[in-house]
Amino acid sequence: MYQDRFGQRITSQSARAVELYDDAVDRMFALQPGSGVLIDEALDLDPAFALGHCAKARALAGKGDNAQARDYAARGRDLAANLPEREHRHAEIVSLVFQGESMAALDAVREHASVYPRDAVPLSFALGVYGLFGFGGFNDFRERQVELLETVAHAYGQDDWWFLASYGWALVEAGRSDDGIPMLDRALTLRPDNANAAHGRVHGYYEQGAAEEGEAFIKAWLPGYDRGAILHAHLAWHQALFALQRGEMERAQAIYLASIRPAVSRTLPMFTLIDCASFLLRASMAGRDLDAEQWKEIHRLVEERFSKPGIPFVNTHLAMVYGGVEDNEAMKNLEQGVATLLEEGKQPSGGAVADLCSGIAAYCGGRYRDAALLIRRTLPDLARLGGSNAQRDVYIDLAVSASVRAGDFKAGREVAKQRWTRRAGHLDDAWLDRQCGRETRVRSAQTS
Repeated sequence: MYQDRFGQRITSQSARAVELYDDAVDRMFALQPGSGVLIDEALDLDPAFALGHCAKARALAGKGDNAQARDYAARGRDLAANLPEREHRHAEIVSLVFQGESMAALDAVREHASVYPRDAVPLSFALGVYGLFGFGGFNDFRERQVELLETVAHAYGQDDWWFLASYGWALVEAGRSDDGIPMLDRALTLRPDNANAAHGRVHGYYEQGAAEEGEAFIKAWLPGYDRGAILHAHLAWHQALFALQRGEMERAQAIYLASIRPAVSRTLPMFTLIDCASFLLRASMAGRDLDAEQWKEIHRLVEERFSKPGIPFVNTHLAMVYGGVEDNEAMKNLEQGVATLLEEGKQPSGGAVADLCSGIAAYCGGRYRDAALLIRRTLPDLARLGGSNAQRDVYIDLAVSASVRAGDFKAGREVAKQRWTRRAGHLDDAWLDRQCGRETRVRSAQTS
């Protein structure tokens, strides 16, 4: 029996298959392309390689092929039925994930990690802003991630680039940037092409209000990253967001057109939807006159790939798109669909998703007072939707903008101030002035 790169015994008939598996897993962890080809080679050498089938499931999911991913995960589970406990439980967790049994998978991950802390693949499914914790409906999912990682930290030390990147980013999102950023820097030193660490480091700059430094970091790192890699468009989104927040709207728009919009993005449709919708809405709130075709382009993607509401975080971005193109019928269907899913217990975010969808509809329809009330009351529960702090800031932007446009500058400024005094310090008075433009200055003068 062989060992994987984490020192765990792994069952295969081929030493080369295990080497290929290790390389493939590392590429997935670094968010670099090519893992699927490596796993195919490994399975050619050993068709009964159980964890190889599990890894293939993950590679397929990274390409958006969830149906085949489920099949490979099920095959891996079946092949691992009589293998040693670690591999058997590993495969069971992967199968649960791809069957959509999220809560059962999360419980299994936590139990598994207590016994096999260096089994990184099952552990990784719980992590990140779209992981089992992130989309689990927990308001404290960031703290839960940190707590889980703390329990296994002793098993990784200071030299595992995957663990340092995962732990560092979790700490940054939990408001502990001073602890997390050195870990991310260390992870990048150990593996400079680690897009997961680069992404976490960008969030570190964002949380500390270092927009100029963050944009410079992306500008230096991104050219070496394959445009077809899963995170390329999203890192460009961060660059455009920094520019937008600094008031450089022409440059932000140029980045969007070159690297983010559906016609050029080569990432998963969900990632494209979320990044495009939130960027266009932010640009509109900041006073940018958008070409209607930009909204129509993302609307076409929605019509092709998102036939009904599903994940709460995604649902709110669908609302942004429908509002952007004034598709009132689709907006109404979305709100009704979300209400039905809530009744069926299928929206772990709770009622915040319904209020946000309705609030976005009100905002895009010019009913700013209604929008402000709906969106502001969701703010304490935003984390339940998942996503990163930076991504969820679009809802705070909306609360600010709706309040100001409704004539309640005091409420808008208070929402903005609560954010910039706690985190994201570049979203300050200067940002607020740009965000709401001339109307902000007028309202401020009226209330002074």
